[in-house]
Amino acid sequence: MKQYKALIFDFDMTLADSAKVIAELLNVSANDFGYPSMSFSDVLPVIGHTHEIMLSHVTGENDPQNILNMRTHYRQLCRTRMAQKTEIFPDVPACLENIAGKGIKIGLLSLKLRDVLMQSLEKYNLATYFSAVVGCEDVIAPKPDPSGLFAVLKVLGVSPKDALYIGDSLVDEGAAKAAGVDFSAMLRGGTTKEQFDNTFVKHFYSSAEELSKDIDSMDLTL
Repeated sequence: MKQYKALIFDFDMTLADSAKVIAELLNVSANDFGYPSMSFSDVLPVIGHTHEIMLSHVTGENDPQNILNMRTHYRQLCRTRMAQKTEIFPDVPACLENIAGKGIKIGLLSLKLRDVLMQSLEKYNLATYFSAVVGCEDVIAPKPDPSGLFAVLKVLGVSPKDALYIGDSLVDEGAAKAAGVDFSAMLRGGTTKEQFDNTFVKHFYSSAEELSKDIDSMDLTL
């Protein structure tokens, strides 16, 4: 692995095993507005997209105002239920400790609400590892727009060429491309290795433990 001054992570299905609770709360929102539930396997492909896209997918609703009403309800559910049901992957704390111990800055960019992200990080005593946390309300446009990555980079004080973004979805890959940031894929979500742009992805990981071992090979003498 080349030397990086910063590693930036996506959250859902990269650091956190959160797909089931996201699907659950999307279905609760749909049910509360009179729509039927959707199976987990059918919800999984859109996890990692905006709240609007996920809700439209689950309900089949296309009316913008109806989707906004459901989004408000979904976000209320997230603020009260998401963090308590979100589980950080067991190998993530040691990986973050390893990265921080090498003096590499750590950032977080997610389409989740920032306060929900912080609740989840604080639940596992991980918040102190992150020098920058950017949620969906902090950006002018969602991933794959690069503005979120640029916001994280600005806080970290790192240029795009010195950062690596790690995520599990095509919107993560697209944001990295648009920002001129290297990208590695975490194969824990609903996107397969074959669906990523293999000419662009620097590394594929099936776990944070694999990433941590790669960090150990990073040349820190440059």
